[in-house]
Amino acid sequence: MVGGYYIVQGRADDTMNLGGIKTSSVEIERACSTADESVQETAALSIKERSGGPDQLVILVVLKDKSAHYDVDLLKRKLQKAIQNNLNPLFKVSFVKVVSELPRTASNKLLRRILRDQMQEELTQTKTKAVLD
Repeated sequence: MVGGYYIVQGRADDTMNLGGIKTSSVEIERACSTADESVQETAALSIKERSGGPDQLVILVVLKDKSAHYDVDLLKRKLQKAIQNNLNPLFKVSFVKVVSELPRTASNKLLRRILRDQMQEELTQTKTKAVLD
C-alpha cells in the first residue's frame, strides 16, 4: 500500500464486469474446473450486449472425452453452482458451449479476443433468429 492506496501490478486485460463487480476470467475458470470431473478446461468470457445492458458471462468448455455427448443444461447448472459457491452468488452464467479445443498462440496463451468475437457473433445470430421465428 502506498499513500493509503493499493497498487495493482500485472495485466488486467482479462477482467470482466459482471453486474458491477469486477472479476478475472482466471478466477471464474478456476472455479469452473472443479464443477464436474468431465471438464478438462474452460474459458470464461464476458460478452457485451449490442443493445446495452450488463455483460453476459459465457463459458466455453473442453471435455476430457471429446467424443462424449454431455447435457449442456446440466453442465451449465453445475458451473453456475461452482461459481456461486466459490466466487460470488450474484454472477450468472448466460451461455455454455462445449468445444473440442480452445484456440491458442504459439506460446500457448488463450486467444480470448478471437473467442469473444466468435461468441458475440454467435449470440447475435441466435437472438436474431429467435426474434424472426
